[in-house]
Amino acid sequence: MGPAGAHDTTLYWAASLITLGVVANAWAWLTIGALPDEAYYWVWSQRLQWGYFDHPPLVAWLIRPFTALFGDSIVAIRLPAVLAWLVSGWLAYHLASRIYRQPRAGMLALLVWTSLPIVQAGFHVVTPDTPLVLFGWLSYYFVWRAVDRRSMADWLLTGLCTGLALLGKYPGVLLFGVFFLALLSCREGRRELSTLGPWLAAAIAALMFLPVVWWNSQHDWISFAFQLGHGVQSRLVDPWRMFSIFLGGQLGVVLPWTFFAMLYASLRPARWGLPAGSFVSRLLVIGFWLPLLLFGGAGLTAKAEANWPLLAYLPGCLLLAGALSRWLYPGGHPRKGAIAVVSVAYLVALLLVNGIRFPWWLEQAGVSLPPQRTQLSQSYGWAEVGRDLKRLLATDFPERRCRVMGASHQETAMLALLLGDATAAVASPHARFSQYTLWAREGIDSGMPCLYVRQFDRAEQIVRRVDLGPLGHWRRIYLLELHNPDLTERWFGFFVPEVPAPGGT
Repeated sequence: MGPAGAHDTTLYWAASLITLGVVANAWAWLTIGALPDEAYYWVWSQRLQWGYFDHPPLVAWLIRPFTALFGDSIVAIRLPAVLAWLVSGWLAYHLASRIYRQPRAGMLALLVWTSLPIVQAGFHVVTPDTPLVLFGWLSYYFVWRAVDRRSMADWLLTGLCTGLALLGKYPGVLLFGVFFLALLSCREGRRELSTLGPWLAAAIAALMFLPVVWWNSQHDWISFAFQLGHGVQSRLVDPWRMFSIFLGGQLGVVLPWTFFAMLYASLRPARWGLPAGSFVSRLLVIGFWLPLLLFGGAGLTAKAEANWPLLAYLPGCLLLAGALSRWLYPGGHPRKGAIAVVSVAYLVALLLVNGIRFPWWLEQAGVSLPPQRTQLSQSYGWAEVGRDLKRLLATDFPERRCRVMGASHQETAMLALLLGDATAAVASPHARFSQYTLWAREGIDSGMPCLYVRQFDRAEQIVRRVDLGPLGHWRRIYLLELHNPDLTERWFGFFVPEVPAPGGT
């Protein structure tokens, strides 16, 4: 087969595999119900601010226009994530095609990107990772163009997109470090540092982030302190155990063979067609390693969430695309069996993710999984909760507006979303500190709720009465029992206040 035929083969099998991934992800988008975290960000979008306790505000700003246009359905709430995923995929393809000067590398970059479990799982779930990934990709694209073209316009767009990534999630600040170190470590980069472009880009990004700084200054720097304390702890721990947890998380979100292939690809970029010592080579290698080293180091003292180094896998998939292109087609001719290996790896990733998403597929094949906390299990049963919640409100409190109370900030947000009113639910005084706590302190969420809803994940947790501290004792009037498709059971108790009485729950 000649080079033209090899090129056509690459496009065909890569496009076929990617289509399978898109279909599976679209099915999850349309069929899996709202997740508690998504409901929490929807509540934010109904109360727009310059900052929130947990994260910067961009995820809320992205949700708001779509729900204003299409209503508060979960399909509309998730539209920012779906569009961000599609644009990110196109950027992976386009950037790799331009960097390696061949469409084949672009298709491979898109294949790698769409195979990552963290990307598949995030296709339809709107979180702060949504703007971080979208504007992270755009930042890489424009900074590469700015140096390649020596373009002031591209530097300005780099600053704009970097600022938006930082408004999406605090790890966006790593883009500053990646770009500066990449510029500083090569000749063409130092040439750019002697011009106004990079500094204007940095100034634009910093100015865009100032509203978040101002919001934090008005709230005792509470969001910055929470995230810093969340990621770095001083207590004595076993660093090797903590590192193994961090590494295990990374192997889970990108799969072991992909993770180690990215590591290998990052060590020899010149072999895959990137000029030795060039800006693009330094950009991708530093962009891959900096988040991993930073969060891996932080993970020695605190449990690091698996998605924290997500920015590493943007340049990582570009590096791996170059390596795969050379491995699959040495000398421009296809390597026998190599395409089959890559295809099987992609299909395994797709099956693993969707086996967890929809466990009945595995059950039909005779494979049983232990009960897990999956997207399906988090979303399942809330429609029934909403049905019974509305019935109780209509029958027991027909003449006045009844605010309901959730046991956690996520459950509270789900109750609000089910009722279609961001102000209809308040968090329990026993819930962990969240944006609801700040709103309560500011007097936004005041007043005595009249119905309390609490989730129980195990039968031994179920109680007939609960003590809510300053709100007194509450008695259970209804218990909803659910059997989830992933073999888990869940119960929801509905409680009303009673005269405070001695004794526990």
